[in-house]
Amino acid sequence: MLKIVHMKRRNFQTTVVRLLPCIISLGIAFPMFCYLYTNVRSLTLYVKPFLEYDATGGTKVVQTIKTFTTLQKSHTSTQTIVKLNQTMHTRTKPSNKQNQIVRQHKCTGCFSESIDLIINNEEICKPSNESIDILIMIMSSPQNKLSRDAIRDTWLKHTKMNKGNIRYVFLLGESQMTKELEEENFQTMDIILGSFKDTYNNLTYKTMMSFQWATKHCRNAQFVMKTDDDVYVHIPGLKRVINENANALQNAVGGSCQRIASPIRDKRSKWYASFQSYPEKTYPGYCSGTGYVTSLNVITKIVEISKTVPFFHLEDVYVALCIKKMD
Repeated sequence: MLKIVHMKRRNFQTTVVRLLPCIISLGIAFPMFCYLYTNVRSLTLYVKPFLEYDATGGTKVVQTIKTFTTLQKSHTSTQTIVKLNQTMHTRTKPSNKQNQIVRQHKCTGCFSESIDLIINNEEICKPSNESIDILIMIMSSPQNKLSRDAIRDTWLKHTKMNKGNIRYVFLLGESQMTKELEEENFQTMDIILGSFKDTYNNLTYKTMMSFQWATKHCRNAQFVMKTDDDVYVHIPGLKRVINENANALQNAVGGSCQRIASPIRDKRSKWYASFQSYPEKTYPGYCSGTGYVTSLNVITKIVEISKTVPFFHLEDVYVALCIKKMD
């Protein structure tokens, strides 16, 4: 049975800290990244016992992990923001069914075909006979080049320029900046660009594209992490968590997870879900898209089951819907 591994807020900060762009006035405008909790400059990262549970709600204590790290400030210059079309759009063949307002409970061929790629970089995980410990898949937006550069220059140094036992890719969709992304990729060779509009409501396409890419072009990866481009990942902590829970993660997804959550019906919310798009009262247990870890084995199962799971615009919930259908 596929399970969710739940790590409470404090313990998943051992590995993932979300960064928010902010301006701090020091006599002059000084752009930088600040921590989600701005009074935090270093964290003693205590990991309390986390829970492993399945759809029945049964729980058990799995393990206690402790680590410590000091988080460095990451500086960047002002970004140029490009307004993108917020309407749902994709050139993939299943799009007509997936973009219906009323969410179906069953479907045929939901994600049965691979999402077309404009930029692929299929060489990242080669040679294929070389074992890769972790593949890190980073969801990014076209205008966030400075964030991608900051990540490349900081915690992605552990990947040894994508030649070590940890590899990474940035996942993006189409926009008015496609030419700029092609130029960026010419220098970095680490971008996967899909043929759908890069909007918040299309994050499920972006996530499924990353899963499809991993199962096709990175079969030699043992474990996979999905995260965002405004997140600092403590790589030593990530490796420790994975090593100590390697067996569980063969059939589990771990992260900062909600056992039960209710859809938000307020149209002003970023996470709004209409009754038409999601008529049920609660979501299945899901792990926050800020960052979660699992094995390639689980990713492969999700890709397969997604062929029969109708589209839902909140990607972390959609992944949970796929997991629920495996039970």
